[in-house]
Amino acid sequence: MFAYIALILAFVAMVSAGTISSSSSASGDVFVFAQSWQPGFCSGKSNYYGCSNPKDYWNKYFTIHGLWPQYSAGGYPHDCTTEAFNTTVPYEVGWTDMTTYWPNAQYEESDPNYDSFWIHEWSKHGTCTGLSQYDYFSGTINLLKQFGTPALITNNVGGSVSASDLRTYYGGSTKVALQCNSGNYINGVYTCWSQVNGKPTAQIVCPSDVQKEDTCSGSTVFISSFK
Repeated sequence: MFAYIALILAFVAMVSAGTISSSSSASGDVFVFAQSWQPGFCSGKSNYYGCSNPKDYWNKYFTIHGLWPQYSAGGYPHDCTTEAFNTTVPYEVGWTDMTTYWPNAQYEESDPNYDSFWIHEWSKHGTCTGLSQYDYFSGTINLLKQFGTPALITNNVGGSVSASDLRTYYGGSTKVALQCNSGNYINGVYTCWSQVNGKPTAQIVCPSDVQKEDTCSGSTVFISSFK
């Protein structure tokens, strides 16, 4: 009896720590990997702590908005389980990595609301991946590190590039949906990925509804800077 109780308690502890996800399998058959350009996101948000005190990394490289399960036929699952966000996971993944690569620019890191962005992304999207919280957050950060930011962006911060050239870098207009403020000022990029066992594996052609989310209508894309 005592051994049985100990086993149950150990299982509960693993779920609480994010080692085991309450979602048994992934929903959706592809992923949208949403990256953010913090100088663009911060436009008009000087009251946000991170926008007034940006990390050096944000000056040249994309950060993470989220990793979103999607249906290749259109639409997406959301809020797939009631598993609550585990506040210890950012420390297990690495606090510096989380705040650098997946930041909440609205708040100072010491603010109790700082993890509200991660709570939202986990609850709405992460619960539909079938992954543990640790695997969801750490895996998405690894994808960012591997996929990187185009030199076309990093070499032209504060300037502009051809929207067509930027789409070509990502494999063409069917493989990327650029995100712009006012049609010309980059604030993010959506790419699409095949999914195996809840993990992104290779960039693919985006579902048509994702392609339609491209909001960069001009022929030129301006790459705003914090400086």
